[in-house]
Amino acid sequence: MGLLIDVHVHTKRYSACSQLDPGRLIERAVKAGLNGVVITEHARQWEPAELEALVAQSGHPGFLLLAGFEYTTTQGDLLIYGLRADEAHAFEPGWTPAQAADRVSTLGGVCIAAHPTRAGVGFDEQLLTLPLSGIEVASVRMQPHEQQLAMRIAQTAQIAPIAASDAHRLQEVGRFATEFEDPIGRAHELREALRRGRFRVAGVGARRKSNQ
Repeated sequence: MGLLIDVHVHTKRYSACSQLDPGRLIERAVKAGLNGVVITEHARQWEPAELEALVAQSGHPGFLLLAGFEYTTTQGDLLIYGLRADEAHAFEPGWTPAQAADRVSTLGGVCIAAHPTRAGVGFDEQLLTLPLSGIEVASVRMQPHEQQLAMRIAQTAQIAPIAASDAHRLQEVGRFATEFEDPIGRAHELREALRRGRFRVAGVGARRKSNQ
């Protein structure tokens, strides 16, 4: 069995829309049966030292905690992984999806289309032309019909589907997750696993230990 990772989580440290206390994140993730979490704040990426400090204070020293970020383009949002924090902070607001995706590729990172069919924040047909490593097809922010449409788009475009919580509250962490086939311990290993497509949608609350 692979690693169950929630790759789309926001905390109140850097995402104003979130109510999730980062100090309680890892304990909740462990109770939800997760092996790892990727914090993806809006337009901001956690520094490695911040991640290490959070793990150290959690009481779960082996827990996998990584960071990417969510970038809002002129037409839809992208989840971006595999960049340094300073590279993430240099992304300018107002880029098109193609401009942002091209920048990610130039820097050696990977990107996923976040909630592409969600009402009011979806992509247009250019989604199918972007150099994506995945399409988010399920999260707590997507209605069932939006999830179904996203899965159809992923299948049509032959782009790997991803599931993640898009948590903004503690109880949402791990509601959706993705299972990775390869060992992952560092950001570059997550990036390569995403690039190779060695993952699968794990379903709702997979391997959850507790509903609390």
